[in-house]
Amino acid sequence: MLQQEGPIDVQKRLPLLAVYIVLFTLALLIRLWYLQAVKGAYYYEQAESNRIRPVKLRPPRGIIYDRYGRPLVENVLTFDVSLVPEDATDFDATIEKMSSILKIDKSAIRTALDDAAPTRSKYDPVKIEEEAPWNQVALVEAHQEDLPGTIIEPEHRRHYPYGGLASHQLGYIGKVSQTQRKQDQTDMGLLTGQGGIEKIYDKLLRGTAGRRMIQVNAAGRKVKDLGIEEPRPGNDLYLTIDLDAQKAAEDGLGDRAGAVVAMDPNSGEILAIASHPNYDPNLFPRGISPKDWVRLMDDPAHPLYNRAIQSVYPPGSTFKIIVALAGLSYGVITPDEKIVCHGSLKSGRHSFRCWKKDGHGAISMHQALVESCDVYFYTLGERIGWDRVAAFAKKLGYGSLTGIPLPDEKPGLIPTVAWKKKRTGEAWYGGDTFINSIGQGFVLVSPIQACQLMSLVANGGYFYRPMLLRQSRNRETGVVTTYSPELRNKVTIDANALEVVRKALAGVVAEPGGTGHAAQTPMATVAGKSGTSQVIAQKVAGRHLAELSRDHAWFIAYAPVENPKIAVAVIVEHGGHGGSAAAPIARRVIEEYLKNAEPKMVR
Repeated sequence: MLQQEGPIDVQKRLPLLAVYIVLFTLALLIRLWYLQAVKGAYYYEQAESNRIRPVKLRPPRGIIYDRYGRPLVENVLTFDVSLVPEDATDFDATIEKMSSILKIDKSAIRTALDDAAPTRSKYDPVKIEEEAPWNQVALVEAHQEDLPGTIIEPEHRRHYPYGGLASHQLGYIGKVSQTQRKQDQTDMGLLTGQGGIEKIYDKLLRGTAGRRMIQVNAAGRKVKDLGIEEPRPGNDLYLTIDLDAQKAAEDGLGDRAGAVVAMDPNSGEILAIASHPNYDPNLFPRGISPKDWVRLMDDPAHPLYNRAIQSVYPPGSTFKIIVALAGLSYGVITPDEKIVCHGSLKSGRHSFRCWKKDGHGAISMHQALVESCDVYFYTLGERIGWDRVAAFAKKLGYGSLTGIPLPDEKPGLIPTVAWKKKRTGEAWYGGDTFINSIGQGFVLVSPIQACQLMSLVANGGYFYRPMLLRQSRNRETGVVTTYSPELRNKVTIDANALEVVRKALAGVVAEPGGTGHAAQTPMATVAGKSGTSQVIAQKVAGRHLAELSRDHAWFIAYAPVENPKIAVAVIVEHGGHGGSAAAPIARRVIEEYLKNAEPKMVR
């Protein structure tokens, strides 16, 4: 028969139990120390990789329309294939699979990742294939299990439906540079305006980025979508440009280098502004290739240069408008006084010819402007005195910026007697007055300035700041902001002098002997002035280029004479005679604009 253990046996085992508890506690503490101190970083990374991922959504930029609501710049929906390197558990295998599906070399994928590394934050996607074809997008989605870290990102891609049309004015977009990021804290993931209207009004067009929240597991595979914070689109812009007038300007220039500017003389609204050769802004949003960039930069015709505002030329006979107004305003000549043109005029030992070899005979101001007599304006310039001519030209805006909201406008040059002495060390001679009085010599103006001059003649002396933006519209609220014309100055021009010149300019187009017959249109009475500015012969590699030594062709005009609605300036580089090369372009622009001048803007 067994005997029960007494209290004394339990007391003997208590020390053993205490040792067991101490050892267990010690083992637990050691394990906790191991997990936290030794393996802490590893488990932190594991936990970090099983979390919510914010995927940035670029906002759609605002659409840019012409004055009648026709899109000049728009967005198209595309899909990009991107990779989050931190979620690629087997990095090499992921790249191998992605290369196979996207038909992209593995080295190109690694290059894209390396290029993004300096500026990206952890878990930011890196674009591997932009604007991927739909079949590739479907394959990536179907192989998500084999492509950890790979995501499809929808993008609103910028598209310029008319290619190079108005490219210098519309500009283009590109990736944010480091300098731009520092200047305005722009997100490196966004595309920003890099030229023209896209740059000037970038803050209106850009919008605010959104994000899509997704949950991924430790293998970097998406578990589910958790929600979307929609991006806020940029504002739509309605420009002052008339698409039909712009097309007429571009088509009129064709393959020739030159520029066209058309403006509403009653508001300063730019109706058309073209510069040739132009470029295709669709090259830039996706990242221009080195080959295309070198081609643009090395092109001797300088397609990136905006000739409408950055190029300055001798104005040729178009400058006679200023000399005529100055002569009448200063009272040194009357409209009916005649000057005899024998075909040339001497100054010192030099003889200065008129374009008409046999001369125009005795000629009044009206006929001198209509037939563009050089001797008449040699004589008139001499009577006025060059510095007074220069002062009048500056009064009418030459030698100053117009203020058009586009970058790098050039002011041109109106020389003075003191300017020549300082610049060349030589005195101002009588021949300088002759040659500059017909728009040759040192005088330089831009097409935008020439257009502004015709606007002043048409409207009686009102200086409006050239404007490109008519309205902006918040796409979310529908609120429309309208931008008003800016009257910068009002110059006093003698009313009688202005009337004499206006009648003569109408005669340039309509009367026998006028040099601007090619600008005639049944739609309106046109007033204008042709000009031919001489070009110094050029040589390249020892070979004379006859075409590049031909004169530049000018024509500036406004219409209708009775109620001006449009002023135009056209220059065709090396085009020869303004009346034959430039006037037909002005006519086309005037006709296309007047067709649409009355309808209200469409939204």
